Amino acid sequence: MRPRWLIVGLVVSAALNLFLLGLGVGVVALGLNLARENAAAKPAALFWAASGMAQPAKRDTRRMLLSLRDQVRPDLQRSRTLRVQAWSELAAAKPDAAAIKAGLAQSRQIDIAVRAKVEDAIVDQVAPLSPADRAAYADGITRGLATPQRR
Repeated sequence: MRPRWLIVGLVVSAALNLFLLGLGVGVVALGLNLARENAAAKPAALFWAASGMAQPAKRDTRRMLLSLRDQVRPDLQRSRTLRVQAWSELAAAKPDAAAIKAGLAQSRQIDIAVRAKVEDAIVDQVAPLSPADRAAYADGITRGLATPQRR
């Protein structure tokens, strides 16, 4: 009887280990897939688009983007605060639809202004570079934008 229980225990242990190994691989694969899918939606895509550029241009472009991030952060926080306040007003006993729409519109205007500032700064930074660096940045940014978003 003893060898039989030993064999059963080994089979159960192997099955459990294979299950746990598959679960771990699945979690890692899912995490990598989510990171890849959401790359275009994140501002970091603008930063990583410079990866294919030559070193001086890459360094300068990334420094400009980091500086720009610090410049627009207060506007983005203000926009987010306005959006949260506007959506929170829906929970009021008598929500004021006009005030909610006005808050959302103001938030949208801030977002549009920030996007325009970022895009203009990138064009101003990358346009004078060599054709190879411009092509590398354009390839990096369009690759990020072309990635379909699955939800």
